[in-house]
Amino acid sequence: MNLRLRLVATLGITLVLLWSITAIWSMRDLSTQLEESLDQRLAQSARMVSGLLDRVPATSWNGTEDEMSTIPSLDGIACRVSSLRGQVVAGTHPEMNDVLAVEAEGYRYRKHNGQRWRVYTLVDNDKRITVADRLKEREALLLKVRQAAFYPFLLALVGSLIALWWGVTRGLAPLSRLQRRLMSRSHDDLSALPVHGLPGEIRPLIHSFNTLLSRTRRMLELEQRFTDDAAHELRTPLTAIRTHLQIARRVDGHRQYEAMQQAEAGVDRLTKTLGQLLLLARMESEEIIRGSHFDLTSVGEALATAIAETGSHDHCQYGKNVYLVRVALSEALLVTVLRNLLENAMCHGASGAPIEIAVQESEGMAFIDITSQGKTIATEHLSRLTERFHRGDHPQGSGLGLSIVEAIVTRAEGRVTFASGNGVGLRVTLQLPSG
Repeated sequence: MNLRLRLVATLGITLVLLWSITAIWSMRDLSTQLEESLDQRLAQSARMVSGLLDRVPATSWNGTEDEMSTIPSLDGIACRVSSLRGQVVAGTHPEMNDVLAVEAEGYRYRKHNGQRWRVYTLVDNDKRITVADRLKEREALLLKVRQAAFYPFLLALVGSLIALWWGVTRGLAPLSRLQRRLMSRSHDDLSALPVHGLPGEIRPLIHSFNTLLSRTRRMLELEQRFTDDAAHELRTPLTAIRTHLQIARRVDGHRQYEAMQQAEAGVDRLTKTLGQLLLLARMESEEIIRGSHFDLTSVGEALATAIAETGSHDHCQYGKNVYLVRVALSEALLVTVLRNLLENAMCHGASGAPIEIAVQESEGMAFIDITSQGKTIATEHLSRLTERFHRGDHPQGSGLGLSIVEAIVTRAEGRVTFASGNGVGLRVTLQLPSG
């Protein structure tokens, strides 16, 4: 069952129940009031007859004659006037003695020839007046009144159901338009859905769906980017490896050994480039999926691990205060950042020159400076250092190390800056949240 039918069924059943309860209550109240009104009319008829009989001479009630004046009868109405001694003075329906022979004052029900009557007896001074209504006429009147009251209820109920269906259909029209818009989209259209004109209850859902579309679009872009980068960057080393292997098959001795070494070095570079590509793709995808949340990590411990992995212990110079600062970044990612920076300093810095590492903390941020000696880098090249596969004058690198550093630091809501000149080959400053 779709949403429209579910809403209409739920609200319609509720509406029918409410209208039915109201109608039953109204009909019962109407029947009670009509019954009371007819009883009052019956009593008023008896009083009216009593008022008319007050003009009759008193000797008529004290006589001994057992004569009865017959009044022309009306169908469904009976009346009898008698003295307190039981003498019948006048009346209708002489054969209805079982209905009209009532001595006590008040209302009663009587039955005659299978039909029920409503009887009222009035005792006024020395006379007794009994009037009766046949219930058949009362029931017919009550049925007509109920019918007259029922049809407006029925009309109102049908109109309410029609209005309910129209209102639900109109209220769900934005969803229908949204459905048609989605059905008409091409399979590769991941643009955001418009929220203009949608009800406030649906907008959070559409915002969440648009966020999902944005993440999916970003993931597909990253996948395409990874595929393009891999196809572009792995083609050259694979060609070089293939060439060296072909040479090794054709030559012998020392030249064959050199060719095999070159092929092995190409495999190492290929493995490293592929690993860097995978790491960068994983970083970007995790940023989209999980957001930016990290545990606190000691800079000193991560630096010691990075130095051990790069074998740069003899080149690095740093103070003991590096162990006092902790940054909001996981240990694995911080080690990756420092390792890439140290490898970059060793590969592109002056041979044998020291790598100076300084750490300080200020206003909730940690600043990590890694300075290497070497040739001054032009300003226009500094802004391109984090571009993918930008190698500058060093074609042997993968061109991804600093891109990975920037991706990790940016994900941690930090910042990377570069400086060169005044005797400094390259100074990389990491700005990360501290704890």
